[in-house]
Amino acid sequence: MKRHIWLAIIASAMGFFVDLYDIIILSIVRSKSLLEIGVPASELLSKGVTLINVQMVGMLIGGFIWGIIGDKMGRLSVLFGSIILYSSATFANAYAPNFEIYLFLRFLAGVGLAGELGAAITLVTEQMPQKYRGIGPALIGGCGMLGAIFGAYIGGKYSWQFTYQLGGGLGFVLLLLRLGVLESGLFNNMKGNTTSKGDLRLLFKNKDYIKKYISICVLGFPVWFVNGVVMTFTPEIGKAWGMNPIPSVSAVFTYYFIGLTFGDLTGGFVSQYLKSRKKAIRLYLSLYTVGAIVFFTVANQSLTLYYGLLLFLGFCVGYSIVLLTLAAEQYGTNIRATVTTSSLNILRATVIPQTLLFGLLVPSLGEPKAAMVVGVLAILIAFWGLSNLEETFDKDLNYTE
Repeated sequence: MKRHIWLAIIASAMGFFVDLYDIIILSIVRSKSLLEIGVPASELLSKGVTLINVQMVGMLIGGFIWGIIGDKMGRLSVLFGSIILYSSATFANAYAPNFEIYLFLRFLAGVGLAGELGAAITLVTEQMPQKYRGIGPALIGGCGMLGAIFGAYIGGKYSWQFTYQLGGGLGFVLLLLRLGVLESGLFNNMKGNTTSKGDLRLLFKNKDYIKKYISICVLGFPVWFVNGVVMTFTPEIGKAWGMNPIPSVSAVFTYYFIGLTFGDLTGGFVSQYLKSRKKAIRLYLSLYTVGAIVFFTVANQSLTLYYGLLLFLGFCVGYSIVLLTLAAEQYGTNIRATVTTSSLNILRATVIPQTLLFGLLVPSLGEPKAAMVVGVLAILIAFWGLSNLEETFDKDLNYTE
Protein backbone atom coordinates (compact mmCIF):
# COMPACT_ATOMS: atom_id res chain seq x y z
CA MET A 1 0.00 0.00 0.00
CA LYS A 2 2.20 2.81 -1.30
CA ARG A 3 1.60 6.50 -0.79
CA HIS A 4 0.02 7.06 -4.22
CA ILE A 5 -2.53 4.30 -3.51
CA TRP A 6 -3.60 5.92 -0.25
CA LEU A 7 -3.86 9.29 -1.99
CA ALA A 8 -6.07 7.75 -4.67
CA ILE A 9 -8.30 6.19 -2.00
CA ILE A 10 -8.60 9.46 -0.04
CA ALA A 11 -9.31 11.56 -3.15
CA SER A 12 -11.83 8.99 -4.38
CA ALA A 13 -13.57 8.81 -1.00
CA MET A 14 -13.90 12.60 -0.86
CA GLY A 15 -15.13 12.63 -4.45
CA PHE A 16 -17.79 10.09 -3.60
CA PHE A 17 -18.68 12.20 -0.56
CA VAL A 18 -19.46 15.20 -2.80
CA ASP A 19 -21.07 12.97 -5.46
CA LEU A 20 -23.55 11.49 -2.99
CA TYR A 21 -24.24 14.86 -1.42
CA ASP A 22 -25.24 16.24 -4.83
CA ILE A 23 -27.39 13.21 -5.69
CA ILE A 24 -29.25 13.10 -2.39
CA ILE A 25 -30.08 16.78 -1.90
CA LEU A 26 -32.69 16.69 -4.66
CA SER A 27 -34.78 14.29 -2.60
CA ILE A 28 -34.16 16.28 0.59
CA VAL A 29 -35.16 19.70 -0.77
CA ARG A 30 -37.68 18.46 -3.36
CA SER A 31 -40.83 19.80 -1.72
CA LYS A 32 -39.62 23.17 -0.41
CA SER A 33 -37.66 24.05 -3.54
CA LEU A 34 -40.55 23.24 -5.89
CA LEU A 35 -43.01 25.20 -3.78
CA GLU A 36 -40.73 28.26 -3.79
CA ILE A 37 -40.36 28.28 -7.59
CA GLY A 38 -44.13 28.19 -8.03
CA VAL A 39 -45.08 24.51 -8.38
CA PRO A 40 -48.55 23.85 -6.87
CA ALA A 41 -48.70 21.55 -3.84
CA SER A 42 -50.94 19.16 -5.79
CA GLU A 43 -48.11 18.58 -8.30
CA LEU A 44 -45.26 17.96 -5.86
CA LEU A 45 -45.40 14.18 -6.28
CA SER A 46 -45.56 14.15 -10.10
CA LYS A 47 -42.96 16.91 -10.54
CA GLY A 48 -40.73 15.23 -7.97
CA VAL A 49 -40.83 11.94 -9.88
CA THR A 50 -39.99 13.83 -13.09
CA LEU A 51 -36.99 15.57 -11.51
CA ILE A 52 -35.58 12.35 -10.06
CA ASN A 53 -36.06 10.46 -13.32
CA VAL A 54 -34.50 13.21 -15.47
CA GLN A 55 -31.48 13.35 -13.17
CA MET A 56 -31.19 9.58 -13.51
CA VAL A 57 -31.53 9.76 -17.30
CA GLY A 58 -28.59 12.18 -17.23
CA MET A 59 -26.62 9.65 -15.18
CA LEU A 60 -27.55 6.88 -17.59
CA ILE A 61 -26.27 8.84 -20.59
CA GLY A 62 -23.25 10.14 -18.69
CA GLY A 63 -22.31 6.64 -17.55
CA PHE A 64 -21.53 5.59 -21.12
CA ILE A 65 -19.89 8.92 -22.04
CA TRP A 66 -17.53 8.97 -19.04
CA GLY A 67 -16.88 5.23 -19.20
CA ILE A 68 -15.68 5.47 -22.81
CA ILE A 69 -13.58 8.56 -21.98
CA GLY A 70 -12.05 6.66 -19.03
CA ASP A 71 -10.95 3.78 -21.25
CA LYS A 72 -9.73 5.97 -24.11
CA MET A 73 -8.16 8.92 -22.26
CA GLY A 74 -7.57 7.61 -18.74
CA ARG A 75 -9.30 7.31 -15.37
CA LEU A 76 -8.04 10.71 -14.18
CA SER A 77 -9.63 12.56 -17.10
CA VAL A 78 -13.02 11.40 -15.84
CA LEU A 79 -12.30 12.33 -12.23
CA PHE A 80 -11.53 15.91 -13.29
CA GLY A 81 -14.10 16.40 -16.06
CA SER A 82 -17.10 14.94 -14.27
CA ILE A 83 -16.66 16.95 -11.08
CA ILE A 84 -16.35 20.23 -13.00
CA LEU A 85 -19.65 19.54 -14.79
CA TYR A 86 -21.73 18.40 -11.84
CA SER A 87 -20.37 21.04 -9.47
CA SER A 88 -21.18 23.84 -11.95
CA ALA A 89 -24.71 22.55 -12.57
CA THR A 90 -25.38 22.03 -8.85
CA PHE A 91 -24.20 25.53 -7.95
CA ALA A 92 -26.35 27.06 -10.74
CA ASN A 93 -29.33 25.07 -9.45
CA ALA A 94 -29.57 27.46 -6.49
CA TYR A 95 -30.63 30.20 -8.91
CA ALA A 96 -33.20 28.23 -10.97
CA PRO A 97 -36.17 30.60 -11.52
CA ASN A 98 -38.67 28.00 -12.75
CA PHE A 99 -39.27 24.26 -13.06
CA GLU A 100 -37.98 23.98 -16.65
CA ILE A 101 -34.55 25.39 -15.83
CA TYR A 102 -34.47 23.36 -12.59
CA LEU A 103 -35.12 20.24 -14.68
CA PHE A 104 -32.40 21.08 -17.22
CA LEU A 105 -29.79 21.73 -14.53
CA ARG A 106 -30.56 18.44 -12.77
CA PHE A 107 -30.10 16.68 -16.12
CA LEU A 108 -26.65 18.30 -16.56
CA ALA A 109 -25.76 17.47 -12.97
CA GLY A 110 -26.82 13.87 -13.60
CA VAL A 111 -24.50 13.61 -16.61
CA GLY A 112 -21.61 14.88 -14.49
CA LEU A 113 -22.42 12.76 -11.44
CA ALA A 114 -22.30 9.66 -13.62
CA GLY A 115 -18.51 9.62 -13.89
CA GLU A 116 -17.26 10.06 -10.34
CA LEU A 117 -17.61 6.73 -8.55
CA GLY A 118 -17.13 4.38 -11.50
CA ALA A 119 -13.82 5.97 -12.46
CA ALA A 120 -12.70 6.03 -8.82
CA ILE A 121 -13.48 2.34 -8.26
CA THR A 122 -11.74 1.42 -11.53
CA LEU A 123 -8.64 3.45 -10.63
CA VAL A 124 -8.32 2.13 -7.07
CA THR A 125 -9.12 -1.48 -8.04
CA GLU A 126 -6.33 -1.39 -10.63
CA GLN A 127 -3.84 0.15 -8.19
CA MET A 128 -4.57 -2.05 -5.15
CA PRO A 129 -2.54 -5.24 -4.47
CA GLN A 130 -4.60 -8.18 -5.77
CA LYS A 131 -5.30 -9.89 -2.45
CA TYR A 132 -6.54 -6.65 -0.84
CA ARG A 133 -8.66 -5.32 -3.73
CA GLY A 134 -11.90 -5.37 -1.76
CA ILE A 135 -10.59 -3.04 0.95
CA GLY A 136 -10.01 0.09 -1.16
CA PRO A 137 -13.59 0.29 -2.50
CA ALA A 138 -14.91 -0.45 1.02
CA LEU A 139 -13.06 2.59 2.39
CA ILE A 140 -14.27 4.74 -0.51
CA GLY A 141 -17.87 3.60 -0.02
CA GLY A 142 -17.87 3.90 3.76
CA CYS A 143 -16.33 7.38 3.86
CA GLY A 144 -18.25 8.59 0.81
CA MET A 145 -21.60 7.67 2.31
CA LEU A 146 -21.05 10.37 4.91
CA GLY A 147 -21.75 12.82 2.08
CA ALA A 148 -25.37 11.69 2.00
CA ILE A 149 -25.67 12.12 5.76
CA PHE A 150 -24.14 15.59 5.48
CA GLY A 151 -26.53 16.40 2.61
CA ALA A 152 -29.53 15.28 4.65
CA TYR A 153 -28.39 17.49 7.55
CA ILE A 154 -27.74 20.58 5.41
CA GLY A 155 -30.93 20.15 3.38
CA GLY A 156 -33.02 19.77 6.53
CA LYS A 157 -31.47 22.71 8.38
CA TYR A 158 -30.74 25.35 5.75
CA SER A 159 -32.41 26.81 2.67
CA TRP A 160 -32.55 24.79 -0.53
CA GLN A 161 -30.53 27.51 -2.29
CA PHE A 162 -27.66 27.27 0.20
CA THR A 163 -27.80 23.46 0.00
CA TYR A 164 -27.12 23.58 -3.74
CA GLN A 165 -24.50 26.35 -3.43
CA LEU A 166 -22.53 24.35 -0.88
CA GLY A 167 -22.62 21.22 -3.05
CA GLY A 168 -21.16 23.09 -6.01
CA GLY A 169 -18.51 24.78 -3.87
CA LEU A 170 -17.34 21.51 -2.31
CA GLY A 171 -16.76 20.05 -5.74
CA PHE A 172 -14.44 22.84 -6.81
CA VAL A 173 -12.45 22.56 -3.57
CA LEU A 174 -12.03 18.84 -4.20
CA LEU A 175 -10.31 19.52 -7.53
CA LEU A 176 -7.22 20.67 -5.62
CA LEU A 177 -6.92 17.31 -3.85
CA ARG A 178 -7.02 15.52 -7.19
CA LEU A 179 -3.85 17.17 -8.47
CA GLY A 180 -1.53 14.63 -6.79
CA VAL A 181 -3.37 11.47 -7.88
CA LEU A 182 -1.53 9.18 -10.31
CA GLU A 183 -3.02 7.44 -13.33
CA SER A 184 -3.64 3.70 -13.22
CA GLY A 185 -0.54 1.66 -14.07
CA LEU A 186 -2.62 -0.92 -15.91
CA PHE A 187 -4.11 1.80 -18.11
CA ASN A 188 -0.65 3.29 -18.81
CA ASN A 189 0.67 -0.15 -19.78
CA MET A 190 -2.23 -0.62 -22.20
CA LYS A 191 -2.16 2.93 -23.60
CA GLY A 192 0.49 2.34 -26.23
CA ASN A 193 -0.88 -0.85 -27.75
CA THR A 194 -3.43 -1.18 -30.55
CA THR A 195 -6.12 -2.79 -28.44
CA SER A 196 -9.56 -1.31 -29.01
CA LYS A 197 -10.38 0.82 -25.95
CA GLY A 198 -13.82 1.85 -24.68
CA ASP A 199 -15.55 0.09 -27.58
CA LEU A 200 -19.14 -0.83 -26.69
CA ARG A 201 -19.10 -3.52 -29.39
CA LEU A 202 -16.70 -5.51 -27.20
CA LEU A 203 -19.19 -5.34 -24.35
CA PHE A 204 -22.08 -6.63 -26.43
CA LYS A 205 -20.19 -9.02 -28.69
CA ASN A 206 -21.83 -12.21 -27.38
CA LYS A 207 -24.79 -13.38 -25.31
CA ASP A 208 -22.69 -14.28 -22.26
CA TYR A 209 -21.23 -10.76 -22.04
CA ILE A 210 -24.67 -9.20 -22.41
CA LYS A 211 -26.21 -11.45 -19.76
CA LYS A 212 -23.35 -10.72 -17.36
CA TYR A 213 -23.68 -6.96 -17.90
CA ILE A 214 -27.45 -7.01 -17.36
CA SER A 215 -26.99 -9.10 -14.23
CA ILE A 216 -24.62 -6.52 -12.74
CA CYS A 217 -27.12 -3.74 -13.44
CA VAL A 218 -30.23 -5.41 -12.00
CA LEU A 219 -28.48 -6.11 -8.71
CA GLY A 220 -29.04 -2.40 -8.00
CA PHE A 221 -32.84 -2.64 -7.89
CA PRO A 222 -33.06 -3.12 -4.07
CA VAL A 223 -30.62 -0.25 -3.44
CA TRP A 224 -32.60 2.28 -5.42
CA PHE A 225 -35.96 0.94 -4.33
CA VAL A 226 -35.26 2.13 -0.78
CA ASN A 227 -33.62 5.35 -1.94
CA GLY A 228 -35.92 6.36 -4.79
CA VAL A 229 -39.27 5.03 -3.57
CA VAL A 230 -39.44 4.46 0.21
CA MET A 231 -37.32 7.40 1.37
CA THR A 232 -38.15 9.98 -1.28
CA PHE A 233 -41.88 9.44 -0.83
CA THR A 234 -41.77 8.92 2.92
CA PRO A 235 -44.24 11.83 3.51
CA GLU A 236 -46.83 10.19 1.27
CA ILE A 237 -46.26 6.69 2.68
CA GLY A 238 -46.33 7.90 6.29
CA LYS A 239 -49.55 9.85 5.69
CA ALA A 240 -51.24 6.85 4.04
CA TRP A 241 -50.26 4.73 7.06
CA GLY A 242 -51.82 7.30 9.35
CA MET A 243 -48.58 8.03 11.17
CA ASN A 244 -48.53 11.07 13.43
CA PRO A 245 -46.07 12.70 13.28
CA ILE A 246 -45.07 11.79 9.72
CA PRO A 247 -41.41 10.67 9.41
CA SER A 248 -39.01 13.42 8.38
CA VAL A 249 -37.33 13.01 4.98
CA SER A 250 -34.03 14.43 6.25
CA ALA A 251 -34.10 12.08 9.29
CA VAL A 252 -34.92 9.10 7.07
CA PHE A 253 -31.93 9.82 4.82
CA THR A 254 -29.66 10.32 7.81
CA TYR A 255 -30.52 6.98 9.42
CA TYR A 256 -30.40 5.12 6.11
CA PHE A 257 -26.98 6.43 5.17
CA ILE A 258 -25.55 5.85 8.63
CA GLY A 259 -26.50 2.22 8.07
CA LEU A 260 -25.12 2.26 4.54
CA THR A 261 -21.81 3.74 5.74
CA PHE A 262 -21.24 0.75 8.00
CA GLY A 263 -22.66 -1.60 5.38
CA ASP A 264 -20.15 -0.45 2.76
CA LEU A 265 -17.25 -0.61 5.20
CA THR A 266 -18.10 -4.09 6.47
CA GLY A 267 -19.16 -5.39 3.04
CA GLY A 268 -15.69 -5.04 1.58
CA PHE A 269 -14.04 -6.63 4.61
CA VAL A 270 -16.62 -9.46 4.70
CA SER A 271 -15.84 -10.24 1.06
CA GLN A 272 -12.14 -10.36 2.00
CA TYR A 273 -12.87 -12.67 4.95
CA LEU A 274 -15.08 -14.99 2.87
CA LYS A 275 -12.68 -14.70 -0.09
CA SER A 276 -15.75 -14.26 -2.26
CA ARG A 277 -17.62 -11.28 -3.69
CA LYS A 278 -20.73 -13.33 -4.43
CA LYS A 279 -21.05 -14.86 -0.96
CA ALA A 280 -20.82 -11.42 0.63
CA ILE A 281 -23.49 -9.99 -1.68
CA ARG A 282 -25.78 -13.00 -1.10
CA LEU A 283 -25.46 -12.59 2.67
CA TYR A 284 -26.32 -8.89 2.65
CA LEU A 285 -29.13 -9.34 0.12
CA SER A 286 -30.68 -12.06 2.29
CA LEU A 287 -30.58 -9.77 5.34
CA TYR A 288 -32.15 -7.05 3.20
CA THR A 289 -35.05 -9.36 2.32
CA VAL A 290 -35.76 -10.01 6.00
CA GLY A 291 -35.52 -6.28 6.76
CA ALA A 292 -37.96 -5.36 3.96
CA ILE A 293 -40.53 -7.89 5.22
CA VAL A 294 -40.32 -6.49 8.74
CA PHE A 295 -40.49 -2.90 7.46
CA PHE A 296 -43.79 -3.38 5.62
CA THR A 297 -45.20 -5.31 8.58
CA VAL A 298 -44.46 -3.07 11.58
CA ALA A 299 -42.71 0.17 10.47
CA ASN A 300 -45.95 2.16 10.69
CA GLN A 301 -46.26 1.54 14.45
CA SER A 302 -43.77 4.20 15.53
CA LEU A 303 -41.12 6.63 14.31
CA THR A 304 -38.49 4.61 16.17
CA LEU A 305 -39.33 1.46 14.21
CA TYR A 306 -39.53 3.38 10.93
CA TYR A 307 -36.12 4.99 11.35
CA GLY A 308 -34.53 1.89 12.87
CA LEU A 309 -35.62 -0.37 10.03
CA LEU A 310 -34.36 2.09 7.42
CA LEU A 311 -31.02 2.14 9.22
CA PHE A 312 -30.95 -1.68 9.00
CA LEU A 313 -31.94 -1.65 5.31
CA GLY A 314 -29.17 0.86 4.69
CA PHE A 315 -26.66 -1.49 6.30
CA CYS A 316 -27.90 -4.37 4.13
CA VAL A 317 -27.51 -2.52 0.83
CA GLY A 318 -23.86 -2.05 1.75
CA TYR A 319 -23.35 -4.89 -0.72
CA SER A 320 -23.46 -2.19 -3.44
CA ILE A 321 -19.76 -1.33 -3.07
CA VAL A 322 -18.85 -5.02 -3.30
CA LEU A 323 -20.99 -5.15 -6.43
CA LEU A 324 -18.98 -2.34 -8.03
CA THR A 325 -15.76 -4.17 -7.19
CA LEU A 326 -17.24 -7.30 -8.75
CA ALA A 327 -18.21 -5.31 -11.86
CA ALA A 328 -14.69 -3.87 -12.24
CA GLU A 329 -13.23 -7.38 -11.98
CA GLN A 330 -15.49 -8.90 -14.65
CA TYR A 331 -13.88 -7.36 -17.76
CA GLY A 332 -10.47 -6.44 -19.22
CA THR A 333 -8.57 -3.16 -18.80
CA ASN A 334 -9.62 -1.80 -22.20
CA ILE A 335 -13.35 -1.72 -21.30
CA ARG A 336 -13.18 -1.85 -17.48
CA ALA A 337 -14.03 1.83 -16.95
CA THR A 338 -16.83 1.63 -19.51
CA VAL A 339 -18.39 -1.35 -17.75
CA THR A 340 -17.94 -0.07 -14.19
CA THR A 341 -19.10 3.48 -14.87
CA SER A 342 -22.01 2.66 -17.17
CA SER A 343 -23.28 -0.27 -15.08
CA LEU A 344 -23.17 1.90 -11.93
CA ASN A 345 -25.42 4.45 -13.60
CA ILE A 346 -27.76 1.88 -15.10
CA LEU A 347 -27.88 0.51 -11.56
CA ARG A 348 -28.83 3.99 -10.34
CA ALA A 349 -31.30 4.40 -13.20
CA THR A 350 -33.26 1.39 -11.96
CA VAL A 351 -35.03 4.05 -9.89
CA ILE A 352 -36.84 5.12 -13.09
CA PRO A 353 -38.93 1.97 -13.72
CA GLN A 354 -39.44 1.60 -9.98
CA THR A 355 -40.79 5.12 -9.43
CA LEU A 356 -42.91 4.85 -12.57
CA LEU A 357 -44.37 1.52 -11.44
CA PHE A 358 -44.92 2.96 -7.98
CA GLY A 359 -46.79 5.92 -9.47
CA LEU A 360 -48.96 3.60 -11.60
CA LEU A 361 -49.87 1.38 -8.64
CA VAL A 362 -50.62 4.15 -6.13
CA PRO A 363 -54.16 5.00 -7.39
CA SER A 364 -55.33 1.40 -6.99
CA LEU A 365 -53.23 0.10 -4.07
CA GLY A 366 -52.23 3.19 -2.09
CA GLU A 367 -48.65 4.23 -1.35
CA PRO A 368 -47.63 1.51 1.18
CA LYS A 369 -48.90 -1.49 -0.81
CA ALA A 370 -47.63 -0.05 -4.08
CA ALA A 371 -44.17 0.34 -2.54
CA MET A 372 -44.31 -3.22 -1.20
CA VAL A 373 -45.10 -4.69 -4.63
CA VAL A 374 -42.21 -2.79 -6.22
CA GLY A 375 -39.90 -3.95 -3.41
CA VAL A 376 -40.75 -7.64 -3.88
CA LEU A 377 -40.01 -7.42 -7.61
CA ALA A 378 -36.70 -5.63 -6.92
CA ILE A 379 -35.51 -8.40 -4.58
CA LEU A 380 -36.45 -11.23 -6.96
CA ILE A 381 -34.68 -9.56 -9.90
CA ALA A 382 -31.54 -8.96 -7.81
CA PHE A 383 -31.21 -12.61 -6.75
CA TRP A 384 -31.60 -13.65 -10.40
CA GLY A 385 -28.80 -11.27 -11.41
CA LEU A 386 -26.44 -12.57 -8.72
CA SER A 387 -26.91 -16.15 -9.89
CA ASN A 388 -25.52 -15.27 -13.34
CA LEU A 389 -22.17 -13.74 -12.30
CA GLU A 390 -18.78 -15.40 -11.95
CA GLU A 391 -16.66 -15.22 -8.80
CA THR A 392 -13.71 -12.83 -9.29
CA PHE A 393 -11.97 -12.64 -5.90
CA ASP A 394 -8.67 -14.13 -7.12
CA LYS A 395 -8.86 -12.87 -10.69
CA ASP A 396 -5.80 -11.19 -12.26
CA LEU A 397 -6.92 -7.89 -13.80
CA ASN A 398 -3.91 -7.38 -16.06
CA TYR A 399 -5.54 -8.40 -19.35
CA THR A 400 -7.58 -6.93 -22.20
CA GLU A 401 -10.69 -8.07 -24.05
